[in-house]
Amino acid sequence: MDGKAIERFTYTQYDGDESRQVERPVVREAPWTIHVNGQELVTLLCTPDKLNFLVLGFLVAEGVIEGLDDVLLLQVCEDQEGVIDVKLNGPEPSPRGRPLLLSGCGRGITFDDLSGSQHKIESSLQVSAPQIARLMRELRSQSPIHRAAGGTHASALSDGERLLVVAEDVGRHNTLDKIRGECLFHGIPTKDRLLLTTGRISSEMVSKAAKMEVPIVASRSTPTDLALNLARDWQMTIVGYVRSGKMNLYSRPDRVLNR
Repeated sequence: MDGKAIERFTYTQYDGDESRQVERPVVREAPWTIHVNGQELVTLLCTPDKLNFLVLGFLVAEGVIEGLDDVLLLQVCEDQEGVIDVKLNGPEPSPRGRPLLLSGCGRGITFDDLSGSQHKIESSLQVSAPQIARLMRELRSQSPIHRAAGGTHASALSDGERLLVVAEDVGRHNTLDKIRGECLFHGIPTKDRLLLTTGRISSEMVSKAAKMEVPIVASRSTPTDLALNLARDWQMTIVGYVRSGKMNLYSRPDRVLNR
């Protein structure tokens, strides 16, 4: 965990008739502006942890780059906090479509038409309900920012047996970009994997998972109706309310086994 992800904050705590001053950690939320080849592209509100992976994941998700070879330099500017400078090997392509603000805390942005040309996800991956429950418990135990300060979402990519990559952020969508960027950097395949998240499964979460060719998305929380409509169109499995061994299967339940 990057120490810059947490700040100490002093506040007044009431307990019945008593009050006291306490100093506790709080999670950071800060704007970071991405410049590509000297041109400002977008400003992201995020938790400043794994920023390099967040930028890589965002750029590949938005079609600005196709892979790591397209990136000549990626620099988080220490002397100019809030700026991330990216230089590409060639002129950057324009992101597709009009900007679309994403829902939820830690507001993000995508240039996608979420109802567009994403192909159906074909996968033979199957996992058991007990595996999903165990992996969700492991995700909660591997979330150091949340344990220290609260206020973050956590997501993880799994092969069904273990957590491969874990990310935390104030924005649900940022966690998936961080995961995709880290996988890109380390050469970890995302196809035919399982994504777990503590936050709501919204349409942008399903869209980002589909671009990673992930067939199963599981959450401790609920999916939205648009997320379910997209998942059904794209043949993805959505699992919600994974808690205490219970869970709801909303689409393609054949990928989740009883045991």
